[in-house]
Amino acid sequence: MCDLKMAILNINNLKKEYGIETILKDFSLNVNQGEAVALIGPNGSGKTTIFRIITGQEHFSEGTVSVRNDIEVGYLDQLPDFKSELTIYQELEKVFENVKKQIKEMQRLEQKIAHHGERAEDSKAHSDDLQKTMREYSALQQKFEKGVGYEYQSKIRQVAAGMGFDETEINEKTLDQLSGGEKTRVGLSKLLLMEPDLLLLDEPTNHLDLKSVEWLENYLNSYQGSLLIISHDRYFLDNTIERIVEIKNGKNEDYSGNYNYYQKERKRRYQQRLREYKNQQKKIKELEDAIEQLYIWGRSRDSEKMFKRAKAMEKRLERIDRIEKPQLKGRKMKLELDTDIRGGNDVLFVESLSKSFEDLKLFEDVNFELHRSDKAAIIGDNGTGKSTILRIIMGEISSDQGRVKIGTNIYPAYYRQEFEGFNPGDDLITALQRETAVTNSKARDMLASFLFTGEDVFKKVKQLSGGEKSRLRLLQLMSGNYNLLILDEPTNHLDLPSREVLEEALQEYQGTVLIVSHDRYFLDKVVDIIYELEDQKLQKYYGDYSYYKEKKKKEISAQLEKEKQEEKSEGKLDYEAQKEARSREMRRQKRLEEIEAEIEKLESELSDLEAAMTSEKNIDKFELLQELKAEYESKNNRLEDLYQEWEEIV
Repeated sequence: MCDLKMAILNINNLKKEYGIETILKDFSLNVNQGEAVALIGPNGSGKTTIFRIITGQEHFSEGTVSVRNDIEVGYLDQLPDFKSELTIYQELEKVFENVKKQIKEMQRLEQKIAHHGERAEDSKAHSDDLQKTMREYSALQQKFEKGVGYEYQSKIRQVAAGMGFDETEINEKTLDQLSGGEKTRVGLSKLLLMEPDLLLLDEPTNHLDLKSVEWLENYLNSYQGSLLIISHDRYFLDNTIERIVEIKNGKNEDYSGNYNYYQKERKRRYQQRLREYKNQQKKIKELEDAIEQLYIWGRSRDSEKMFKRAKAMEKRLERIDRIEKPQLKGRKMKLELDTDIRGGNDVLFVESLSKSFEDLKLFEDVNFELHRSDKAAIIGDNGTGKSTILRIIMGEISSDQGRVKIGTNIYPAYYRQEFEGFNPGDDLITALQRETAVTNSKARDMLASFLFTGEDVFKKVKQLSGGEKSRLRLLQLMSGNYNLLILDEPTNHLDLPSREVLEEALQEYQGTVLIVSHDRYFLDKVVDIIYELEDQKLQKYYGDYSYYKEKKKKEISAQLEKEKQEEKSEGKLDYEAQKEARSREMRRQKRLEEIEAEIEKLESELSDLEAAMTSEKNIDKFELLQELKAEYESKNNRLEDLYQEWEEIV
């Protein structure tokens, strides 16, 4: 159990129903101050519903939900809706409206103080008014310095850059120009800048590239508040959280560790419960056999005593608190990706491919090839052109240069990231029949194997959630006879059990696979070739994602060593040149030492000036404060000049 004294969020015995369907029953969750907790469970188990209950957007029928009064809660919806002509920077700047107001108020008070100083009046009212203004200014300045202060602008740019936006996008791109994924990144940036005490993140990595995911992991690991995260990104869960709460049949099951610990502990608990279940079943069987034998003896001997003993034993059997048979995994879709079309060994050739959109060059002279049974991934930052390559391969758009050649007897299938290609008005049976010729009865059986049962099959495609659309598209792929699968972010909307099923199916698949994905765990499980798209070029790595990361580290290290050696080589000048270089270096070092000493001195003096300016004893000494302020500004300007000179010399 969590320490209630430290808990900032308490949910106890929660029950939530939608009509006749019970989503949550006896669900409990506590989050402690500074704790990072993950909420996991299959799609539809109630994870997002819990977030909406915490934020007051949903009601519940039973139980209690309490958030400590002094706690600010921040919530990132999976699909934030921004409709505005504001730039990204302007939208993020809204977070600091209070800081901007403080700056304006400080400027107003400064002008008022200056105006007081210009007046020759020496009345008590004038003096009292000045003292009051000075106290207001001092209090406001102290509050301002305790907060983010003037650093808010650099903080906006730091977080936005971490979320994958470049400087031009931050300053010029407006919200109404953004894609859904970009809006999600803006929403996440805004929430991180707010720094609430309790941060609720619903699938925060869905629209982030690998670099941004790793940046977010580092950011959250140093976050001072509490985290409650819904995520299907297993590496992300391993790297950021310390406790997992699984929703299982509407109830909570807690695991005190990250995802790796959860996997091991879940199996251990399953095995323990299975032993307990089997032992109880054995005891029940022994009692049932004994009861049956007593009745046989009672009838054969016409013995009332035997009947009484049988009845007593039956009551004992009824009193047993029966253990449900444990299940390691819940209902899972049954995905089998088979192909009986062998095709040629040469599956795909991409030669000298280049593509630009107006002034934006995505890539040039890209070359790669796939052979039968290869399982490859293209990775890279958002906006580098990964999905564009897939669309060129499928003939949806043309390249500027180069060519794509698909091998003999190769039949590709394309899983689009944005679910294009569905007819929104189709019901699920019709949608499946568009892909493969099956009867209604067979279609219903196939849909049931993908967890679409009962009236679900009559849903319209437009009514489906992201996870349901993912399952439907995977079923379509399974139903067709394809020997080349081209998958763009296939795990984005899948829950953990469905991701595991897809991984297992792709591992067994005999055809060829080309994937774009930022799911590192998935890439480690499935692919054996990594293509990195960086600086408009494609680099090949033979191995899974972990191998690629290790190889990349070695490459960066080798490059740094090479540059170091080149610098040494360049340093082998003739004697006079070396002498001059040493002399320059000595002058450089001497100047650096002088600058650093002066910086240290100025920082100490500025600190003393700040203390004097905010001191209570100087609150009504207007002339002194003006002198201190002027001295502060002069020294601060000098300090900025020294910082700049230091950077240039270094």
